[in-house]
Amino acid sequence: MSNRSYGAYFMIIAVLAMISAGCRTVPGSGRTQLMLSTESSENEAGLTAYNEYKTKYKVATNTSQQKLLNQVGAAIKDAAGDTGFDWEFNVLESDTINAFCLPGGKVAVYTGIMPKFANEAEMACVVAHEVAHAIARHGGERQSWSYMQAIGSLGISCLGSSAANTLYELGSEYGVMLPYSRKHETEADLIGLDLMAKAGYDPKAAISFWKKFNTGNSSKIDELMSTHPCDDTRVADLSARLADAEAIYAKAANKKGLGVTITNGIPQL
Repeated sequence: MSNRSYGAYFMIIAVLAMISAGCRTVPGSGRTQLMLSTESSENEAGLTAYNEYKTKYKVATNTSQQKLLNQVGAAIKDAAGDTGFDWEFNVLESDTINAFCLPGGKVAVYTGIMPKFANEAEMACVVAHEVAHAIARHGGERQSWSYMQAIGSLGISCLGSSAANTLYELGSEYGVMLPYSRKHETEADLIGLDLMAKAGYDPKAAISFWKKFNTGNSSKIDELMSTHPCDDTRVADLSARLADAEAIYAKAANKKGLGVTITNGIPQL
């Protein structure tokens, strides 16, 4: 056996050992995930990034937006249970139509997405989705798979074939990394749906919210090259889970329904 072959062999052994030692069960879904990073390091990085975001984007001055986010955040946080996170919720000034939750429970909703919400429950849908990413530690899992991708690349390089290296890079990106990213989005959708229902929000609001982004022209080809599932897939997956979420909602102690109406981005408190 050549030195290159020995190198590839021992690389495979090392990878298998890492996989067997680095498994975790995702709360809310039961899926087994690869986890090679530590929760404390992820949370520390999340806090650093969050402080940088608040430096780049000022906290919104609209008190009704912030008040409603705090209200929604408290309900979703309680539904998530004991996570050990130091929760923080802020509306940040930006035209970006987005929201995020960094490791450790640092949540932000951009003002740009506020006009997309018809009511409090739709805001809860988005907040719960982002919270689900954090409690599932999707960031740590992506980082872990990036480690594995890099290790695999080193192993392939031992073979000394540029064609094999190119094939590996393409295969690992489109066959592993992007599908895992879409898996994370779907998992966050479904865990988030359960969280909002447990928090007392009508889970049908998740369907109404995501349908707003459904143009009807979703392409499965585009989906294969994307980090997110296409609109049709997302709505279909949520719809398939709706009955289970409604059963959770039926047991909620404090039902809020659709909650407060939001008009042109302003909560009608």
